[in-house]
Amino acid sequence: MRIHLAALLGLAALTAASTMAMADDKTPPTMSITGRATIEAKPDYAAVSIGVSNKAQTTAAAIDATSSAAGKIAAAAKAFGIEPRDIQTSYVSLQPAYRPVRDPSGVVEQKPDGYSASNSVVVRVRDLGKLGEFLRNVVDGGANHIGGVAFELSDSTKLEGEALAAAVKDARRQADIIAEAAGVKIARIESISVSQGYRPMARVASAPRAMARERADVPVEAGSLDVQSEVQVTFSFN
Repeated sequence: MRIHLAALLGLAALTAASTMAMADDKTPPTMSITGRATIEAKPDYAAVSIGVSNKAQTTAAAIDATSSAAGKIAAAAKAFGIEPRDIQTSYVSLQPAYRPVRDPSGVVEQKPDGYSASNSVVVRVRDLGKLGEFLRNVVDGGANHIGGVAFELSDSTKLEGEALAAAVKDARRQADIIAEAAGVKIARIESISVSQGYRPMARVASAPRAMARERADVPVEAGSLDVQSEVQVTFSFN
């Protein structure tokens, strides 16, 4: 009886092993390919970070001076034709100010020196042909800091779809080349994972208030944006 039972267990184990081997034999070989695509586009608006900072001996004086200047910047933007929906406060701060003081022994200490207040707004300029003139106007209006200019697209959905389709085609193109070189044929796509790309930003440096003495538009070039897409595609082949 024990011999018969051992024989049955051995037969079952052999059958299971054979089934697993057959399943492994039926699993098709695969290859994973990275497909990439880039589509160039012209930006249709610029997001500009504009700020003003002031220092005074009291908190009220510092915040009042900064608020007044920020109000003038917003008014200048509206006078330039910027819609209220395209003007947004992004940063407000009020903090103690300090100045270095050297004592008779030569040690330098930071002594209280009033207060510093800052106010920044982000303005979306949709007429890019007038962007340089707009920056000149807000500097004349009291802005003493331009944090950056980011060129963007109002709606990149269509371009992102085109880039995605092109990335998949790029992966298939590479797979076909590899398959032909290896003497095999692509059977089907087993999986696709997507990693959408990015759009670079163009920036201009800060524009100190001292620069406002010479009346000239700020030179800014919109250039172009790259809408990129990347996919990982796994193909099975015969």
